[in-house]
Amino acid sequence: MKKGINKNVGFGLIEVVIVTSIIMVSLFGFLQAGISAVRLLRVQKENLELTLLAGEAAEAMRAIRDESWTNNVAPLAASTPYYPILENGKWKLASSPSGLINGKYSRYIYINDVYRDALDKIAASGGTLDANTKKITAVATSTSKTVSIVSYITNFRESLSPTVETKTIFFEGSTTDGNLANFPSNDAGDGDPAQTFTTAGVIEVSSIELYLRRTTMNPSDIYAELRPSPTGSILGASQIITGSTISSTTYSWVSFRFPDPIALSAATQYSIRLRSIPPSTDAGSGSFGIIRWGYLQTASSPYAGGDARRYVGRLSNPADAGQLLDQYDYGFRVYDLQ
Repeated sequence: MKKGINKNVGFGLIEVVIVTSIIMVSLFGFLQAGISAVRLLRVQKENLELTLLAGEAAEAMRAIRDESWTNNVAPLAASTPYYPILENGKWKLASSPSGLINGKYSRYIYINDVYRDALDKIAASGGTLDANTKKITAVATSTSKTVSIVSYITNFRESLSPTVETKTIFFEGSTTDGNLANFPSNDAGDGDPAQTFTTAGVIEVSSIELYLRRTTMNPSDIYAELRPSPTGSILGASQIITGSTISSTTYSWVSFRFPDPIALSAATQYSIRLRSIPPSTDAGSGSFGIIRWGYLQTASSPYAGGDARRYVGRLSNPADAGQLLDQYDYGFRVYDLQ
């Protein structure tokens, strides 16, 4: 008896091959879409980082202007690249690059004169030179892309307003180099150093300078607070200073600027308290390194208007006023916005 011929024999294998081919084509398409998405994200990330770097350079020029137009801006040569660097808490301009940022970016600014037309508007060409305004072009570049931000800065202190900063309260005789305060305390929670001072008249504090030096490569970042006492309520906190930008060779005056002027009463004692991130007041917080605050020791407090303290707020106790150092004073300067 003859067996019937099964006409479907072998069709299962063909179907498997077809389905497998469809799946592979689909997966390849998904893979290509994923690669394109990753490339797009990388481009967007690079664009964002370049924009932020250029914007920071423009803001750096405003900070440099705020410190001194005459010394920092007026002498700059037109159309010459300058490189913003952060040193001892201050923005400065270098004549040559210090290296790539994040291993891939470079940035610089160049400055140009500004001319105004008969209506006192900035002119594209011609017009009268405005000696108190400069055009700033901040440029950030990578190997594949460049971002530029154009802005203008004005010598507002001389042309628009008589506002100036004046050093009104200070102690500059801090010649001793030593680790008096154990700050930021290397994760031990030893607390903060503080220096009190007394006002003569009513002032508005715009910034302070502290006489600092680091002895480790990358200590914790730091900032300064003004308080009515070392443990009193915070009147104002400065910007954050990157610890690694503080000089490691010699003591330098590190500038701490407050976002808004702080009004202080006349003939009143206040406190400058140096803080770290993570907090040096908490054991196990991760605070690291040694930052020395230059001081002077005599038989009695060398600065009559206040005293130095150390170990303020130690071991997570915000009420701990620390140890009074009545024969010591840290170097400090207080600036009044007048």
